[in-house]
Order: sequence, then C-alpha cells, then structure tokens
Amino acid sequence: MDAAYWAALGGTLIEQGTVESYEYKVIELSGFRYNDTKVIGPINLETRLQLYGRTLPHVIAGRYFGILDNTAGFENDFSYDAIKQVDRLLVDHGITHYCGATITKDVGYSKLVKLAQTNMETIGLNGDLIRVPNHEAALAFILEKIAAAAAARDA
Repeated sequence: MDAAYWAALGGTLIEQGTVESYEYKVIELSGFRYNDTKVIGPINLETRLQLYGRTLPHVIAGRYFGILDNTAGFENDFSYDAIKQVDRLLVDHGITHYCGATITKDVGYSKLVKLAQTNMETIGLNGDLIRVPNHEAALAFILEKIAAAAAARDA
C-alpha cells in the first residue's frame, strides 16, 4: 500500500519501517495516527516492546490505534504477564485510549483478546480490542474508532 492508497482514504503516510518480527506503517487520518503492522516473525514481549518503541512517539492526544496483521500465522508467545507489562508501558507513556484490531486465523486468539481487554479495564485504559479475519474488517474498525474520536474532539 503506497501513499496514494492512504491519500484515497484521506490519510497521510507518516513513517514506515521494520523492527524484529514486524513491518509497520504510521498513518495520519482526521488528526490522529494509527499503526498498520504486519507480523513477519515470531512475536514475544521483546519484539512487541521494539514495535512500541517506534510507534508510541507518533501517538496524538493519548489515543493509540493499531492494526496487527498476523495472517501468516507466526507463533505468538505473549503471556498475561506480558500483556500487563505492555499495558503499563502504554499508560506510562500517556496513552488513555487503545483501540486495536488483530487479523488472525487463530480462533484461540479471542481468549488472548479477552484477557487483554480485561486488563485494560482493570488499569483504567479505555478502548476496544477485536480479532478479525481480514484487513478490510480491521481497517473498518480502526476508521470507525478514529471517526468517533474526531467527532468527540470536535464536539
């Protein structure tokens, strides 16, 4: 997806890059930024922290929006303790809202999403997490959440 694709959606490609196990793009749309990330290797806490190291500086107004595409089915060694550590990192970086869509064929991933959602609520991090089957559904979810955030900001 090139700059013309994002422009057609009304967005601007801000940055793209690669860290261990991920290729990411940061796109600005309606005054917010979201990350469109493709998994290219096994996922664990260390690799996830590298990704957040690159994407957190782009967050606007404490709202983190992200798509994580693991349709390739790479192993995801991400425990509940790792979820708690990442959520604490987000809060420590001023994130108040987190909306994320994970694209995966692994139906068991829904359990991980539920654990992550519960932990977010426990620590006071607002937002929504979902597991979806394809990029179109993930993008629709993120665009809906960005539109709602923009409407709330502009009200």
